[in-house]
Amino acid sequence: MGMYTELVMACELKKDAPQDVIEAIRYMVGDSEYLATVPIHELFQTDRWKSMLRCDSYYFDGDTNSTFRYDDIGKSYVLTVRCNLKNYCDEIDKFLKWIAPYSNTNGFIGYSRYEEADSPELIYFNEGEVEFQ
Repeated sequence: MGMYTELVMACELKKDAPQDVIEAIRYMVGDSEYLATVPIHELFQTDRWKSMLRCDSYYFDGDTNSTFRYDDIGKSYVLTVRCNLKNYCDEIDKFLKWIAPYSNTNGFIGYSRYEEADSPELIYFNEGEVEFQ
């Protein structure tokens, strides 16, 4: 069967984030039905990358809700994720490693929590790298 892992995170993308990254995120959150170019990264070799930001189960309270929007005030894109999935291929880690270099947000960005864990693992972005605590 397997266990679920929850991902809750938010970050602002750099103003010069590539268009293929923006389009891939739009596709992953369900805002677009078509993706012209799949980025080259190990995340996109996994089976569930397309829907991972929309995956849900009954093991975590609250609603799954991932959004991606352009902020007119900050003139940048903002990504907010709340999802949970069977993380068989380390999709969560691969996603975070893929998005971190494009994040303008440094410091605490969220957490992941394994279904049977009492405490979450905190996630930080630091100059394009992912750190867990």
